Amino acid sequence: MSTVDPTIARKARLAKRPSTARVVFFALVQLVGGFGLGFGWGAFGMFEAYGEPPWTAIVGIIGGLLLTILGSIGWAGMLLKRSDIGLGYGGAAVLLGAGTGLLVAASPNGFPAVGVAIAVALYALGALFLVIGVVAATKRRRQRARDAQTATSGMLTTATVSDKGYDFFRESSRIITAVTFTFRDLQGTQRWVQKTMVIEQSDPIVVGQETRLWYDPTNPGDTRSIVVELARDRALRR
Repeated sequence: MSTVDPTIARKARLAKRPSTARVVFFALVQLVGGFGLGFGWGAFGMFEAYGEPPWTAIVGIIGGLLLTILGSIGWAGMLLKRSDIGLGYGGAAVLLGAGTGLLVAASPNGFPAVGVAIAVALYALGALFLVIGVVAATKRRRQRARDAQTATSGMLTTATVSDKGYDFFRESSRIITAVTFTFRDLQGTQRWVQKTMVIEQSDPIVVGQETRLWYDPTNPGDTRSIVVELARDRALRR
């Protein structure tokens, strides 16, 4: 017997923001996984020219693949709960780890030109993924700041769901879809805006449902500056 509603407690656990330690852990798992793959395949790639590959090459490939898969699954599970991370960071960790692993495998053989070139390419791709991750996270952070400003100083009105964006739930109890809202601005002009939302089967959206909406009265057609309370509370990224 519990004094706390177990359903509420479960929902709170599922919605809890992943800690920084967890983010670092899964980033390291992907980094080590990439290192194992780079080292293992690098050792096998130099097999014919430089002799028999070490047994650690097999361990590196198998272990690296396993860690990369597990790390990627764990990383993907955090994406919807933390908007400051993205797929770019995870990809960067794997690629940078692979480049390092390849260089380590090439070191006993005098750093063959082909191996070094591939490692440099992996580093370059890793850096590109890292830049993409930073740019995407910066855009999301600026959008949140813009939304907060609009909700504070924008014009408040009532919006109505005109199209819920789905017919029914299938295998999954969760749907990610674009929901259409309609509202009227200060001039009485009817406008529509779509917001991507996560909808749970236990708390569906219905046509005609009302919610609060904030917009810039000087530019009501700017959909990026429109904040819909219902969509904000059920955003794809938090």
